[in-house]
Amino acid sequence: MPTLSLDPDQQAAVAHRDGPCLVLAGPGSGKTRVVVERFLALAEHGVAPAHQLVLTYTRKAADEMRSRAEAAHGPFVGEPPLSNYHSFAGRVVREWGWLAGISPAFRIADEAERWLHLEAVLAELKPRTLWNPLRPHDLVDSILDVIGKAKQELVTPTRYAEWAAQQLEATQDAAERALLERHEDLAAVYAALDQRYLRHAVLDHDDTILHAERLLREHDAPRRAVCEVIGHVMVDEYQDTNYAQARLVETLVAAHHNILVVADDDQAIYKFRGASLANLERFSRTYPGHARVILSHNYRSTAPIVSAGQQVIGVAHATSRIAKTLVAERGSGDAVELWEAPDERSEVLGVASECRLLIEAGVSAGGIAWLFRRHADMRAAIGALREVGVPYQVHGGRGFFTQPEIKDFLALLSAAADPHDSQAMLRCLQMPAWKVSNRGRLALVRWCGDHDAPLLEVRGELDACGLDSHDTSAAARCIGDVAALHAISAREDVREIFYVALEQSDFLGMLDLQPDLARMQTGANLNKFGELLEAFADWSDDRRLVTALRYLDVLRSSRHADEIAAVETVEDGVTLLTAHSAKGLEWPVVVVSGCVEARWPGRGGVSTSTLTLPGALVPELPPPGDAVIDEERRLFYVALTRARDRVVLTRAKRYPRSFKDENPSPFLAPLCVNGEARHREVPVSAPLRPRPPRATGRTSAHRLSLGVSDVRVFRQCPRRFEYRRRYHMPVRDTLQSWYGTLIHTVLQNAAMRRLAGESMTVDAVAALWTEAWAAARGPKGSNPELRELGEQQLRRYAAGSAWNAASIEAVEENFSLGLDHADLHGRWDRLDVAPDGAVTVVDYKTGPPRNEEQLRKDLQVRAYAVALSRRQRTDDVAVELHHLQTAEVTRVEFTRQQLDTSYKHLSVTTRDLAVAWRDGDFPPRPSAWQCPGCEYRTVCDEGRGAEA
Repeated sequence: MPTLSLDPDQQAAVAHRDGPCLVLAGPGSGKTRVVVERFLALAEHGVAPAHQLVLTYTRKAADEMRSRAEAAHGPFVGEPPLSNYHSFAGRVVREWGWLAGISPAFRIADEAERWLHLEAVLAELKPRTLWNPLRPHDLVDSILDVIGKAKQELVTPTRYAEWAAQQLEATQDAAERALLERHEDLAAVYAALDQRYLRHAVLDHDDTILHAERLLREHDAPRRAVCEVIGHVMVDEYQDTNYAQARLVETLVAAHHNILVVADDDQAIYKFRGASLANLERFSRTYPGHARVILSHNYRSTAPIVSAGQQVIGVAHATSRIAKTLVAERGSGDAVELWEAPDERSEVLGVASECRLLIEAGVSAGGIAWLFRRHADMRAAIGALREVGVPYQVHGGRGFFTQPEIKDFLALLSAAADPHDSQAMLRCLQMPAWKVSNRGRLALVRWCGDHDAPLLEVRGELDACGLDSHDTSAAARCIGDVAALHAISAREDVREIFYVALEQSDFLGMLDLQPDLARMQTGANLNKFGELLEAFADWSDDRRLVTALRYLDVLRSSRHADEIAAVETVEDGVTLLTAHSAKGLEWPVVVVSGCVEARWPGRGGVSTSTLTLPGALVPELPPPGDAVIDEERRLFYVALTRARDRVVLTRAKRYPRSFKDENPSPFLAPLCVNGEARHREVPVSAPLRPRPPRATGRTSAHRLSLGVSDVRVFRQCPRRFEYRRRYHMPVRDTLQSWYGTLIHTVLQNAAMRRLAGESMTVDAVAALWTEAWAAARGPKGSNPELRELGEQQLRRYAAGSAWNAASIEAVEENFSLGLDHADLHGRWDRLDVAPDGAVTVVDYKTGPPRNEEQLRKDLQVRAYAVALSRRQRTDDVAVELHHLQTAEVTRVEFTRQQLDTSYKHLSVTTRDLAVAWRDGDFPPRPSAWQCPGCEYRTVCDEGRGAEA
């Protein structure tokens, strides 16, 4: 029985059993409900969750569906059957990629790392048509786009090269030959980049789809283990799939065709990511007898909003969409509003003032969304919200390298690399740790000018500069600390310099920032900065500071590395985001700004790159009509239909770079012609006035998602949890952690190969260690003795019964444990099954062994046991810790009573954590034994006191 009432259309989709089915679902029509209810209905009719698979476009959508399904079904056994494409494909490749020479320890390269790997390939190959030593970075982004598109279309380097060679052989036209020679070079670069990825054990997200599809299609073992187990597949947002994703789905269901896809062609907005409307036509061709269901009732928006959306999308090219009508179920409401302002400042201040009035009238700030076509369009709006005193939060956005804390830190590292850089030194004197007054800095600049000397040399002449005692002391400390950093840079790699610089600068004073969101954003950005340096260290053999600074300078040229780090929401605020980011979300009030022709559609998705994947290699042709305008119209439709109760569409006659009055967006025309909108003139804004008191946003009430280690850290010291999880303050990776991760990687690889039928003898495991050590980066160069230690420990372990007698059921399996106040997530290293069917968690430990009594009280062990109990639906579970130091095994068995006690303990801890998160209150818990080893002791006053 369905857990929620369904309308006849929804019921028809849920009741579909076998064979292909296309569900067309407009905005607000309950598509998520349909997918979840059908999943539960199939389970009720004998199709176990383990034999179903639901694929979504985003991880967030998968998490939402999974939480809804688990609320009704209970925890799932094994890997969650609701997943996004890349997570599912990644699991397939991690388990079976060794068949294609891919290490199971591969990691996903972020955009910046991809940029750097490609740069290295270009520098090595120096392809004639793509390489310019004077401007080596100019084409990197464009080449990445072409290679990404090739992967999305399942075009291999070999096929690309063969096509280029055939075309070159067939033409004598000089211009065409020049273009084809560039494609020939592109294919060679693509092939070399693939090989480099294999050597470095990295993939990108597109690789996971391409390799998973190929593994399942070409190899019997993964096909039997995956395709023959999954009897039903459902796909959400099918219109947003690219060709490779569609082919992966077709491969999964090739034997039975039990596939149901949910799509809305009117919301296809990701062509720039390779998504293709042609996949809907392909679905109809591949499954000609498929069932079709249209969800025609909108439960989200009022009738005027639904009608306005239908007017906007209804004028699209007839062949670019499937005609359908939506019926509003919520009844009447306010008409869509069209605001016209004389200039951008008046437009954004008008909206900001309206937001303040709404908040003061009781509307939740988090219930208001302000949408834009581009990230850059948000800047004026952010200033207006600050001026009016409205809390806000920005989702995504660019300008990472222009954030104040990043500019500060770059200045500090630049000064450390070259203490004679007076400009960098001068910026350091504005940082909280070395704050010198404006008057003092001016005096220092004058001294440098008078003496034609860098700021570094003023240290012995500070008394002569006329500074007060505070400025003199601060300047002396700054110059001394920078000189010390410079000395360290001569012998340490850039990662160590990063952490020392953080500590010397008191984390740039981030803990003194207000409000809390500012601290969180600063911490997240600094953490991302550290990750960029980690990526550099993994890629480069030269890890000196000066080389890293050149690398960071290169990254500024990469549009992919310039995204501001994401933070978790702690306070309700008006949400600012792009229309693309708003897809799948909804709010009571939605404002869409910049509704002028120059922005909507603007240039739309038109590429200015001279490099594109040849159309002859693209399997599916684009639909007829003006594809760019049609996609922009769909994007505008998505923005408009995010609203439940009120929509405001705003535009200004003039923007800062306008040379004449801007034309309104053509997408507004249907609303004006049909009388769907109410017009409002926004007056000219008043001059800048003192900022009013800030309107108070409510504390965000979102459910926390925590790792087991998060809860353990919170119980040890709430303040440490705050620094680590709330503010994401960067910390060093310890030698023990690095070594433990490498050992785990080898054992994971060995266990996966055992599952696939390989014999993993002592020598075979040792060979995997040798391979992993050779490929590893990190501190192995300064700790070569760990190579021998690791081999000894692994040989001893592989020779024992804990390895040889084990019947392995699963490796690196994720689990989720729903508690009263949070969701707890973790991963089991291994699951073993006994002859009687009992399953045991195996956790590898490289630290000192602990006895059963100690481990029974361990929060991690308790969490593992409770999660396994829920997974297996049994009262008797066990957790084994396999100690690599001694090859000993400590087994902890749990009874029902002990499991209940453990569950209560976890629930109480997460309840306390949720309260602390809500209140922003994380008191320290100093102790003489814990604080000296804490990674935040330099910035925590209580920790320093306990250490003393």
